[in-house]
Formats: sequence, structure tokens, C-alpha cells
Amino acid sequence: MYEGLKIGLFGGSFNPAHKGHLHVAEAGLRELGLDQIWWLISPQNPLKPEQPSYSSRVETVLALNLPPRMIISHAEKQAGTNYTIDLLRHLKQHHPRTRFVFMIGADNFAQLPEWRDWQEIMAHFPVAVISRPGDSLKSRLGQAARQYADYRISELSAVSLAEMTAPRWTYLTLPLNKRSSSALRAKLAID
Repeated sequence: MYEGLKIGLFGGSFNPAHKGHLHVAEAGLRELGLDQIWWLISPQNPLKPEQPSYSSRVETVLALNLPPRMIISHAEKQAGTNYTIDLLRHLKQHHPRTRFVFMIGADNFAQLPEWRDWQEIMAHFPVAVISRPGDSLKSRLGQAARQYADYRISELSAVSLAEMTAPRWTYLTLPLNKRSSSALRAKLAID
């Protein structure tokens, strides 16, 4: 069904999802030349133990009225895992001819070495790191960036990332959207 397609895997807690997330997903379609973006809502992020229910976070993504070529995928919940690497293994096994690009915000890329089997993610999936306000330098100088420096491709080549064999990664410096989930949660707490 997805054979030959180039699909961006855009995961997160989405607590709540907001227009900044949509901005990143739209940039992925455009800058990476993808056919689709799959929004992967984490059932329970192991690094963020206190979260609203999965269904309430799905509702915040639905409220964004995702444009065509973007879908909410429940693959992580259906696979019964909370770890990104387990989901990626599952997707690769079930869709061996689909070209996946793992999309990650610069803030999370800086924390990637804290993730389970993070080196396997880098070794087996092309990765697109998306700039975030205040996180660009930290992520570009972090352990993952240093360890995989020889595999970084220029932003100008990003449109071909899905066709490249991992390990390959790029850093996209997009016009920044300053919205963040933590700022939105703080505002809701004040109101």
C-alpha cells in the first residue's frame, strides 16, 4: 500500500499539538520532498511520565485540520510500544519498500543519546533535524551530531534524503515558529 512512497515519521507527545508542529510537518513535506507525513502520537513518552490521555492528545492533532498528505498514525499504540526504536523496527518490518525519514526537532535531537538504542535509529533511518527556537547550537554540537558528523548532508540536498541509505541526516533551518507545547500548557494553567 505504501510501497515506494517517501514518508516522514513525525513523532511526539503532542501535549498539546499546535501550529508550530504543523509548521514543521509542512516544511517536511516541502523541504524533504515527501509524499506523506505520519503523525505518530506517543502513547506514553518514557522521558515525560506525566501526560494527558492518548485520546486527548490525538484530539489536539485533529483540531489542527491536517492538510492532505498528512495522517495520524496509531502504529505506535497498535504495536504496543513506548520506544521509538521499537516502532521504527516494526514499521521497517511491515513496510520494507517504503522510504521512511525520521523527523525530529532540534530540541529532541540534542537529547537523542538518552533514547533507547538511539544509534540504531541513526544507523538505519535517514534523519531530518528541524530547527527549533533556542536549540540550534546545542543540537548541532551535541553527541549525536558529533558522532555522525561524517554522515550529515547539506540542507540543499535534503530533498533527496529519503532516497539515501542511512546513516544520513540533515539539519533544516526553517523560518522558526516560536509556539511550543510547554508555553501553551503554562498559558492554560494561568487562564
